[in-house]
Amino acid sequence: MKLSHKLLVILVGFTCVSLSLSLALARWSFEQGFNEFIQNQERERLRSLSRVLIAEYSSNNNSWDNIQIESVAPTGMPHRRPGMRPRPGGFPPPRHQIEDVSAGPPTLLTNPSGDVVSGQASYEDENERNEVSVKLDFNGQIIGRLTSYPPKTPDSDVARAFSEQQLQAIIFIGLLSLIASLILALGVTPRMLSPFKAILQSVKGLTAHQYKTNLPENRPDEFGELMRHINTLGNTLGAHKNTKSQWLADISHELRTPLTILSGEIELIKAGIRPLDQKQLASFDQEVTRLSLLVEDLYQLSLSDIGGLSYHFSSVNLSQVIVQQSESLAHIFDTKGLTFTCSCPPNITINADHQRLKQLMLNLLVNACEYTDAPGTVEVVVSEQPSFIVIIVQDSAPSIAKENAAALFEPLFREDASRRRRTQGAGLGLSISKQIIEAHGGKISASVSSLGGVKITAELPKHFTTDNN
Repeated sequence: MKLSHKLLVILVGFTCVSLSLSLALARWSFEQGFNEFIQNQERERLRSLSRVLIAEYSSNNNSWDNIQIESVAPTGMPHRRPGMRPRPGGFPPPRHQIEDVSAGPPTLLTNPSGDVVSGQASYEDENERNEVSVKLDFNGQIIGRLTSYPPKTPDSDVARAFSEQQLQAIIFIGLLSLIASLILALGVTPRMLSPFKAILQSVKGLTAHQYKTNLPENRPDEFGELMRHINTLGNTLGAHKNTKSQWLADISHELRTPLTILSGEIELIKAGIRPLDQKQLASFDQEVTRLSLLVEDLYQLSLSDIGGLSYHFSSVNLSQVIVQQSESLAHIFDTKGLTFTCSCPPNITINADHQRLKQLMLNLLVNACEYTDAPGTVEVVVSEQPSFIVIIVQDSAPSIAKENAAALFEPLFREDASRRRRTQGAGLGLSISKQIIEAHGGKISASVSSLGGVKITAELPKHFTTDNN
């Protein structure tokens, strides 16, 4: 079932349930109100009857003897037992009271003690009747009580007709509301799902490598938020595709260069133009070493991308690692005409992988050495904070544009000819360094150095464990 059909069924079902409950409550409220109306009418009848009985009680020397209320005579006087005569001076009640009390359910008259004076005390259908009663007050004294038992359901043709009419009206209103809600649901559902259809088309485009989505982002609801995320996803995938294409092109170029050199030199040797001597073997060795370094860097980068690099965390003397790596490269800096300085507090201990830290420092130092013009300067400054260590490696000219600082950590990034690789590295050192830093729970960034070159800042937590991931 399509989502539009499901939504339509849900809306109609919810409307039916809500409407049924509303109509049931309306019917129940009507029955309660109608029942209360009947009781009020009966109570008013009993009050009219009470005035007749009080007048008769007064004319009967303040006594209920010989007074009966099974019916009211046309004269308006209650029936008396044989031999009973009205008190001289007694007047019959008004004519409208005769009409009020001459019809109604069976009525019971009791004295203040609860004894039955007149009327029927109980009924076979007592459970299906309501009880309505009024007190008879004569000169501030309760002289009796009138009680009647009207039925809970209307027993007159007029009342039943009115009740049925109201029921039919409720059913008609319910059906009309249901039809209106169905029409409204049919009109609203497509509008509600129109953003979803646009999102679905964009997702299909993403699966077909069409990364330009152009979904509207001005909606304030969840659909708008989803559209913004899909646009971001499309832009990210598009950028990733472009980066991948550029990366493959750069890798092809990096591999082609030493292979071209090797192929050309071999052809010259085969043609007898160049002799196969120690100098030529040294050239072969240089290009093979270059290829080996490139393949190794690519392997390390691929391992870090898929999480294949293994890490063995232990307590490591970071100061010792930095000093050892700096000393091992001192002769390279001297050979290139670079001034190298290292400022590192002694005995800085962190929880890290010893081999990966050595690889990190080697990559950072080699990168600075390769991309610094002679005469130049390379500095290493290490500072200790309460919870982390800051390692700064900066060099002199050439520098980079500020907007390209983050791109330095992308594989094979080349800003321009001034920072182009000049040695045997493959341009992957900073990418691998970033992976190592992040695997240790740290962060790394690049900026313009005050020395005129590039400044690499790495932060490593002191007490990182794999549980922090």
